[in-house]
Amino acid sequence: MNINIKTFFFTLILLFILACTKKESPRLNLIATPPQQANLSCEKHHQIDFYLDCDIEFRQFPVMVLDFEFYKGNQQLMKGGTDPLKCTNITKESKKIKKGITRWKFYGKLEGNFIPPSDTIFNIVPTLIKNNQQDFIIHKMDLVFVYK
Repeated sequence: MNINIKTFFFTLILLFILACTKKESPRLNLIATPPQQANLSCEKHHQIDFYLDCDIEFRQFPVMVLDFEFYKGNQQLMKGGTDPLKCTNITKESKKIKKGITRWKFYGKLEGNFIPPSDTIFNIVPTLIKNNQQDFIIHKMDLVFVYK
């Protein structure tokens, strides 16, 4: 009987940990051609945070805007933008400078979030707007949706 109580509490703690973890949806490649968009099945008032998984190379710090459009069916709900290089909660960061060229890799939270107003499928259309300076290379720029 004592083993059954230990098993019960272990199972209960495991279920609690699993319930508290964040669910990460598939990534969108922001430099793909044609541009990608996400159709997210959302629950009312369950927040979605936006993260960026980035690997870039530059001589001069790039200027970029990540523009978002949110749709419910054909109806546009909102539109906005943020600087994708001003992330918070940065992890997995690596910054190396060689011959004046900076290679910067990181994973970080973008400013803002999305809180769905209803239970339905929302279409999120991100557009990366960037300058085309000569020594600016994007090796990877993935937008990640994390459900809270």
